[in-house]
Amino acid sequence: MNADLHIHTWFSDSTLSPVQVVTYAREMGLKAIAICDHDIIDGAKEAVEYASGSIEIVPGVELSAVAMQHEIHILGYFMDMNDSCFNERLEAFRKARISRIFEMIERLAAIGIKIDSSQIFEAAGKGSIGRVHVATVLCRENIVSSVQEAFNLYLGYNKPCYIKKTRISPEEAIKIIREAGGVPVLAHPGVSKCDEIIPELVRLGIKGIEAYHPMHPLPLWKHYEKLAKKHRLLITGGSDCHGTARGHMMIGTVRVTMEKVEKLRTV
Repeated sequence: MNADLHIHTWFSDSTLSPVQVVTYAREMGLKAIAICDHDIIDGAKEAVEYASGSIEIVPGVELSAVAMQHEIHILGYFMDMNDSCFNERLEAFRKARISRIFEMIERLAAIGIKIDSSQIFEAAGKGSIGRVHVATVLCRENIVSSVQEAFNLYLGYNKPCYIKKTRISPEEAIKIIREAGGVPVLAHPGVSKCDEIIPELVRLGIKGIEAYHPMHPLPLWKHYEKLAKKHRLLITGGSDCHGTARGHMMIGTVRVTMEKVEKLRTV
């Protein structure tokens, strides 16, 4: 079990740089990792350059979509990172994220919490900005005691400062990945609670299910293995590591075999 196929960097919502991710992964004895940042491929590019072949970096991305009131996440693997159309689409998603941040700032101000947008953009650096960066600033300003508290009180779903993401359909997310030469995989379906739409996702071109995930208890691992076999889908898995943003370091805690990596590569 020598591959972790779901890791984030500070180009999206992790505390780790691509260099740190590669370093930790090597220390854990991993042979391959997939960098799956939200709406951006730059972390994977940087990891490839730093790794220099010492560990395989699978180009990945994580896209959000909505179907039948479910927010689902689609992972893409082995895209052409230099595909111009693919990068243009991701850039459009990142611009929408920026608009969303300003709306959150307005919502916070309306309830008496004033923070400067420049602090949030500084927290995000050159990556894909999101709620975690707003939460980080709220922590720094001692408005909340933790990132989780920021989500619980203000930024989580149905909380006073929550703003919906730009919504695309699963069909569009799958198409974006496939047109860039990638393999679309349904991320952590047990978290999204979306089993009833899996047959439709198969029809739309999904190629795999992330059965192995830290938020899937063991019975769900078995459940999604069976579903994958039923629909002739690949089985993937990973730690969904966000550095220390969600507590302890997760890299390598959920792994798959290199055989599964090869199946992804050749599907």
